[in-house]
Amino acid sequence: MRQQILEGLTLVVVGVLSAVATAASGEAALVRAATGAGSLQALVDRAEPGHVLELGPGTYAGPVRIDKALILRGRGSVIDGGGVGTPLVVVAPGVRVEGVVVQGSGDDVGAPDACIYVEPSATGTVLQGNTLRDCAFGIWVHETDGVHIEGNRIWGRKDVRVTDRGNGIHLFNASHLVVRDNEVRDARDGIYVSVTEDSVIEDNLAEHVRFGVHYMYSYRNVLRGNVMNHNTLGIALMESHDLIVEDNRAAGNRRQGLLFRDVRGSQIRRNRLERNGQGMFFYSSTENVIEDNVVQGNEMGLKIWAGTRRNRIEGNVIRGNREQVFYVGAEDQIWGESGRGNYWGDYLGWDQDGDGIGDRPHRVDSFAAGLLYRYPSAALLLRSPALETLSHLADRLPMLRTPTIIDQAPLLGEPES
Repeated sequence: MRQQILEGLTLVVVGVLSAVATAASGEAALVRAATGAGSLQALVDRAEPGHVLELGPGTYAGPVRIDKALILRGRGSVIDGGGVGTPLVVVAPGVRVEGVVVQGSGDDVGAPDACIYVEPSATGTVLQGNTLRDCAFGIWVHETDGVHIEGNRIWGRKDVRVTDRGNGIHLFNASHLVVRDNEVRDARDGIYVSVTEDSVIEDNLAEHVRFGVHYMYSYRNVLRGNVMNHNTLGIALMESHDLIVEDNRAAGNRRQGLLFRDVRGSQIRRNRLERNGQGMFFYSSTENVIEDNVVQGNEMGLKIWAGTRRNRIEGNVIRGNREQVFYVGAEDQIWGESGRGNYWGDYLGWDQDGDGIGDRPHRVDSFAAGLLYRYPSAALLLRSPALETLSHLADRLPMLRTPTIIDQAPLLGEPES
């Protein structure tokens, strides 16, 4: 008992001295703590709202609940959950957690066990510059508004099966979030976004996960400048509307670089999709703008499935894919109706008037495209009179045609980025 009283007095004296030193400048009172100065929960309970609780080097046992507006700042400090539950739960609005290592949650992905769990009441929470490791989920934001998650590094459990891991950053039924400059590796999904609105996810990196970014039932979000490499799938957009998806990169993913299924009213621009199984996969998606993307070096450039229609698809660079397009539909899809189509690496037409647009529409299943797919060396005949004549004759046999993609205004040069 005497030891606990001394520890409490020490913390209070430090806090009072820090408050006196900072009062003149208007800064928050700084309370410094070291391992051995009582449990972390006790330190939080004794601090006053608005204090900066600075944890010195060492390991602090979790779990801890922050139920007042504190700044929890790490200085070489580790919060360890000991393999049980969630090490750090944020309850109060206006909490900041900075520069802390959080580790050792439980393994129940249904509970859920996470390094940091943000409750609905914790509006405006800021999680910045933390390192999260050896947890089921990294960060879980649950029905919360205005959370900022920036500059965190999250490592999942590499030795656990992917299906038994949690997501690196899990956002559920939240709004007005900013998720920026985080790194996630070896989780289930890098960033999982479910029923989340009016949020910005930008400049994040996800590698060696299932889906780099995974959207479900989310509206009016911005996904910008993210890098999703070496995953099963780079970016998956599902059942979501009114998204802005721009300037992302997805490379070396085993399945798709960018998949969108049942997506409507979204703008998908200036993304680079390279060396994936499929560059883009569209499924049952309508009324989207898909422009100025680069789709190159994939096993299949574009896979377009039934129900995908009424999209504006122009200005894209589609080249160097082992198979350019795989299309399944009951009728032709017409692109380039505005007078600006796409750049196709296998287009063999002419531009006799010099306007930068091919004189003949590009049919994806054309004689020339099929020839190049089967015999790549036929590229030596590009724009030759002989190949032009054969292509013209093939166009005169409509009974042999199947529904395909027809670009009415193929570009002869790559658009400027």
